[in-house]
Amino acid sequence: MIRLENRNANHFKFYEFHGIEQNGRFIVKGIYGRIGQVGQETVIYDGTDKAEANKEFERKKNEKLKKGYNVVMRDGQTVEAPEEKKRLLIFL
Repeated sequence: MIRLENRNANHFKFYEFHGIEQNGRFIVKGIYGRIGQVGQETVIYDGTDKAEANKEFERKKNEKLKKGYNVVMRDGQTVEAPEEKKRLLIFL
């Protein structure tokens, strides 16, 4: 699982990626919404091609990073937040 968050300006959003391998199928799901609320779920990829699943995951992740999201969690491990984000977290 990878979690991205966007806390810039009035944004307070998250986007999580979940990869599932099940019965020879590769499923990449996205869960998104406002931080602190229940997210909505969408399927980014559902098929038998692992390379294509990884490609779609990278495409969507890069799309979110370009919009100002930052990686905050990767497989349960917290990632160091950039200085800008640390300043914002002090005021929550």
